[in-house]
Amino acid sequence: MFANYWKIFSYYIYLFPLLMSVVYAIGGVYFWQRKEKASKLTQEVNLTEEFPHVVVLIPVHNEEETLDETISNITDLDYPSYDVLIIDDNSTDASLQVIKKYLNSKKNLHLIHLTRNVGKAAALNVALEHIDNIPISVVIDADTTLSKDALKQLVKPFYKQSRLGAVTGNPVVKNRKNILEKIQTAEFASIIGLMKRSQRAMGRVLTVSGCATAYRTDILKKVGGFSSKTATEDIDVTWKLQKQHYEVWFEPQALAYIEVPSSFGSYWKQRQRWALGGWHLLRTHKDIFAHWEQRRLWPIYIEFVLSYIWALLFVVGTITWGVTYVLLDSPLGLNPIPAWTGAVLIFACLFQFSTALLVNSRYDRNLWHDFFYVPWYPLFFYIINA
Repeated sequence: MFANYWKIFSYYIYLFPLLMSVVYAIGGVYFWQRKEKASKLTQEVNLTEEFPHVVVLIPVHNEEETLDETISNITDLDYPSYDVLIIDDNSTDASLQVIKKYLNSKKNLHLIHLTRNVGKAAALNVALEHIDNIPISVVIDADTTLSKDALKQLVKPFYKQSRLGAVTGNPVVKNRKNILEKIQTAEFASIIGLMKRSQRAMGRVLTVSGCATAYRTDILKKVGGFSSKTATEDIDVTWKLQKQHYEVWFEPQALAYIEVPSSFGSYWKQRQRWALGGWHLLRTHKDIFAHWEQRRLWPIYIEFVLSYIWALLFVVGTITWGVTYVLLDSPLGLNPIPAWTGAVLIFACLFQFSTALLVNSRYDRNLWHDFFYVPWYPLFFYIINA
């Protein structure tokens, strides 16, 4: 009986990522064909003076190594009128000194220095308290740089949809030296990029990208800003906005160049934080099923639940197989050594990345260089992520 159950579970462990790969690919191509293929800056805002004044918020804590590049980039974008507000969250390295050396030369650069460390979410909320009469607030990470026209691309959708609460940018990996960075490059293009496109095609998204997102300031304040009670404030604010019936859009032309973890230790910490944020989402926002008007969020939530079930079954099944392999003649559970099913999943990843090449090549001309590293994704990342 137990062996029969594991056979059923094994089918689920194999079929779920295969099915989602097809869903992401089809949804991503649909979004690209309908919204992206022939897209250009909307004609309604072709005069630069029509763009509203915006403020870019950058929370900083011990980021001295990346701040020179970030400040130089973010203070010189192709946008008519904007300010940059850096919130130094009581850095203990030379971050504050790096920021101060630019304050006189960069007239649109401003600083809030916090005398105690409060965390990213609370630091952003402090900045929101100082923002009045600025319609759009753009939040970026301290190690993120933007394409020259990224602010225009983030702002333009707000002219199209009156109930638009946030617009998230398109993350492109900058550091691609070692194999871990190259695999994450493939992941951001073929998993995260296609996922956002397909979810947007269905009407709701799981989360904005914390590296670069524009918010309508008054709506962000209305939903209470960012929560310090979760490991991933970007996921939480996405759901708070959508539960209040505000739209969240993905804008692939707003390019955000990001630094991904280059060591296994930093990668593990990042994914641990993402996993904790996911559990917070499941606990905090399960009340959507009590309200019919929240039904458009149901598919995204259910998909997320199924992915966590998959992860738990994968881990339990692999441990069970390892233990019973030693103790029994016929081991039970899930054999982690790839067989024909593993080959099929690798092929599915190649298919998905090929789709990502189709939709992302206009933004990342060197993306095809990382095609070789895609087969490593199911062999390595599935295990670590689970």
